[in-house]
Amino acid sequence: MKHIIKPLALLPFILLGCAYNNTYHKPDVPVKNQWSVPDRNIESGNESNLPYIAWWQGFNDPLLNQLIESGLANNNSLNMSRGHIEAAEGELKKVQFQWIPDVSVLLGYSNNPATGFPGLLALIAPNYTMNVFSQIKQQKKAKYELAEAKAEDDAIKLTVISQITASYFTYLAEIERRALLQHLENDITHQADIAAKVYRGGLSADINVEELRSQVNLIRGEQQVIEQNIVVSRNALQYLINHNPGNLKTTKPFADFNNKKLIPGALPLTVLENRPDMQMAENRLRASNEGIGLAASELLPTVQLDFIGGPVAGNNNYYFPTPLTTNNMVDFNDQLLKIPVFKMSAFGEIAKARGLDKVSYYNYVETLQKALRDTTNALSANQRLTEKLTQTESATAHLAKAYNLNQRLYQKGIQSYLSTLNSKIAWDRIQINLNQDKLQQLLTIVNLYQEVAGGYKSGEKAESSN
Repeated sequence: MKHIIKPLALLPFILLGCAYNNTYHKPDVPVKNQWSVPDRNIESGNESNLPYIAWWQGFNDPLLNQLIESGLANNNSLNMSRGHIEAAEGELKKVQFQWIPDVSVLLGYSNNPATGFPGLLALIAPNYTMNVFSQIKQQKKAKYELAEAKAEDDAIKLTVISQITASYFTYLAEIERRALLQHLENDITHQADIAAKVYRGGLSADINVEELRSQVNLIRGEQQVIEQNIVVSRNALQYLINHNPGNLKTTKPFADFNNKKLIPGALPLTVLENRPDMQMAENRLRASNEGIGLAASELLPTVQLDFIGGPVAGNNNYYFPTPLTTNNMVDFNDQLLKIPVFKMSAFGEIAKARGLDKVSYYNYVETLQKALRDTTNALSANQRLTEKLTQTESATAHLAKAYNLNQRLYQKGIQSYLSTLNSKIAWDRIQINLNQDKLQQLLTIVNLYQEVAGGYKSGEKAESSN
């Protein structure tokens, strides 16, 4: 009868542990597998291979490729995230090694009457203390935390790629805009000089000259802003590759970048599956779910097995008798089952774990909705700013044609040089607009690839193919 009662005494605790062993259920958030905004620049199809596509290589710029390669290898944020991965791997190993008993060696002198005044001793003391349910939950939780750390590393890779590419495009665009503004300044200065000569000849008022000089001053002020933008974008690139501020030698001009490249498309469900921030959110939710069971495990029994054995002096002396015999050996052990009977603090830990699980749940929902929002915005921006660039290119072509016609009229003596110069200035201005529209359109491509999670695993693909 006693043999039956003892196991039954453990049954409530086992049932309690099972009750808190929550099965993970992925949040059921409805997602339509179709984008709410169209983008004609996106290729049709469900491209699940986007994380492995080194999309920036399509611009055929060796320096850009080199910068991204250096950034992925040396960026400090990535170095820190790799440290987080190592820490998470260490935590998992620590939990896994808890299945192995601890072993200690005791050397010294003891005058404890409870152990018979052993005197000098040399003992080995294995110890095994285990709450099996807690151990299982700790191990699962550590695995999800490691997966979260790896997803965080992927998210940082994605950010580094985008930031390097955006900074590089900005740097080249500002260098080109500086040159374009210089052309505009030269032409307006020339126009002001002509207007001044006309004024001195008594053929016009001085108002036009002053207005032109004012425009030149504004352009020179804008050039200072451009110089600052060049320094900032150049230093941003050096920072992202873990270099100190310094010069950057470029070989490909901004005008040579192809900005009409089609982007591989991906449907919403594929994008959510590929995005590292969604992987982080899900693994965080899984870990917090295991945390509930881990907190509940404090109410379950713990097994403790101890053994202490080895030679002792046996006569309260400072030396071992010779020869050693069974009369001067100690050998005792314990087999204990520690059963919590009254531990109210455990219920507080369970409530805390449930609260953290709720935080992780809503973090997952928020991350999902934010991913859909940002990707939809990126699709719309790419579509709209590409259309804007197309219109600006068309306007630039018209003004280029008009300037060419004015030049021909001037060469034939039909039109004045001043009218031709006005046409040239209009063309200068629209080229500056074209420069900025092209930069904005390229930045939408960079942002869109970030939102659809493109390229952050390209290095893994390269390594696996070697």
